[in-house]
Amino acid sequence: MIKQASEILEKFISEESKKLEGVKMPHMPTLGSAYEEITKQGIDNRFTIPKGLDLKVVSGFISIEGEMLPEQIDCMLVHGDGIQYGLIEQFIYEIDQVLCVFEVKKTLRKSDFKDALEHLNKIRVKFSEFFEKKLIKYEYEPNLEVAGKLFSQITGKPAPQRYRQIHDLEPEDGILFYSLVQECFAPASIIQGYGGYKSESGLRNAFIDILSEEKDSNGNGFGIPSFPTLTTANNFCLIKNNGFPYMSMEGVNNWVAISSTRYNPAYIMLEIIWSKISQFFDIAMPWEDSLEIENLAPLLVAQGHRNEEQIGWWYRTKEPSEKILKRESSAVWEPAKLSEAAITLTNLMLFRGGEYDVKEGSEWLSEKFGSSFEDVVDELLSTGYFMDDNGFIRPIESVSFIATADDNTGYVTTNRKMLDLWLEKQKEKYVVSNFIFV
Repeated sequence: MIKQASEILEKFISEESKKLEGVKMPHMPTLGSAYEEITKQGIDNRFTIPKGLDLKVVSGFISIEGEMLPEQIDCMLVHGDGIQYGLIEQFIYEIDQVLCVFEVKKTLRKSDFKDALEHLNKIRVKFSEFFEKKLIKYEYEPNLEVAGKLFSQITGKPAPQRYRQIHDLEPEDGILFYSLVQECFAPASIIQGYGGYKSESGLRNAFIDILSEEKDSNGNGFGIPSFPTLTTANNFCLIKNNGFPYMSMEGVNNWVAISSTRYNPAYIMLEIIWSKISQFFDIAMPWEDSLEIENLAPLLVAQGHRNEEQIGWWYRTKEPSEKILKRESSAVWEPAKLSEAAITLTNLMLFRGGEYDVKEGSEWLSEKFGSSFEDVVDELLSTGYFMDDNGFIRPIESVSFIATADDNTGYVTTNRKMLDLWLEKQKEKYVVSNFIFV
């Protein structure tokens, strides 16, 4: 259903944009409002957002405990009723009612990109301050299930069970956990450029340039929470891999925070909107069962970093040429590959109640498979499905599925439906084991 809905949305945006291009409009505010209206009507449609949830798309302002923020919002997806400002079609909504915030640009240039980043960052900072106030003043206890799973996938470590335990983490892990919690509860932020950059590398390079230039005298710049969830320009996108729904890693503690694509911006936007709706209401959305996934190109790898008394982010960028970036629009999902040595270690976990004590060691792994115990553990943690829980290697989630081949290599995932679809396409036969850890 989401593919069909995104195709309708893409067609609507394309047709309405062409209508505007056919009219010469010298008054820029009116022209900008026209493009904002395309976004509003495109999102606020029966094929885009589900009815019955009291969702609507409006323009206006965000308030926090009755105090209106000065930043005007081009477009926002909201829940419930807000306050209409006078007789004009502008509405004021409390930030807890806002699911998504849009900055709409007819043409996204570097200066527009920078302004939009700063505009959205101001809102995000205010959200963070309000979130902290709820924690301290109102003793708010957020649900950390999703953020905790993401934290463990990235770090290979157990996550805090309660938010105040963030202070027990190493500072480098604390800044990551803080950011992931923020991603779960803050409104998604989308910069939608109808035109602008003519290449994927151009959009990527602009983001890197802004990131490099925007620093104060102390070297402070944009942190992970300030990055928009999605930026589009023509068919090109920058995506924040925050787990809603996209996630990408390059091994333990190598989180690919930002990736890019060159196709299907309407589909990606809809996936992000639906993910936020699903999280906000704790409901299942009508996702399609398909092995086809977006073909993401890594752009920014992020790690928490401590420099003496300062805690911040360390970024590593990937800057391939446009020629290298040209690729198919989609890739094929597959579970995480496990070597024979890793499969053997998971079997030992099963016999030991679902976990393996690292103190036991396994010299025989090197003798039999030519792999050290440390290498095999790193392989398991790098899949994003296992963690080192204070010296015990175990699955992150309570239920995992391991498919083992005749040569005793295999695959692991927590998504049985996707695994079954993948197995149907394989020539080789696999035996699937349910790994249940309670």
